[in-house]
Amino acid sequence: MGYDRLMPQSLIRDAILADAPAIAGLHLRSWRAAYESIAPADAVRVLTEEVRRDRWTAMLAAPKPRWVCRVIEVEGTIQAVGVACAPSEPLFGERGEVRHLYVEPDLRRSGLGRRMTAELTGVIAGWGYGGLALSVVVENAPARAFYAALGGREIGRFTDPGPVWKSQNIALVWDDLPALRARLA
Repeated sequence: MGYDRLMPQSLIRDAILADAPAIAGLHLRSWRAAYESIAPADAVRVLTEEVRRDRWTAMLAAPKPRWVCRVIEVEGTIQAVGVACAPSEPLFGERGEVRHLYVEPDLRRSGLGRRMTAELTGVIAGWGYGGLALSVVVENAPARAFYAALGGREIGRFTDPGPVWKSQNIALVWDDLPALRARLA
């Protein structure tokens, strides 16, 4: 889909510890755009940029095996972030997980989400997983539509305990990574 034409000054790279503040700001803006009208008011109030910065700092300071965080910079500014990891939910089975994927709200539908999904799919395939899994909050219709368009198959629901909000989530999977990668190309 010619992402380089859409974002000529873009670069995808591993996140580093110094990126934590920028990632936290992006995470907050993206999360609020998606969830402010869905999440309980307490979650919106408590999950501040400072809280997110502390969490991203901790994650980036002590990465785990089969855990990677990538960012996409556009003209030197982080505009998308994604995390791939080993499966965190039993429902995901033996599929690698896309744990986080956030895009700057003003750049949604620009191709950055697809580009990050393609990047993380490559990481998961490189780890030897045959499939990919992720979860989406039930009420997040735009994300559900995005993943459905990529061929994601809903396999069940679970409650994500989250740090503040116990959200109801749908598990989506892809069991053919080469087919997913072809869809993302």
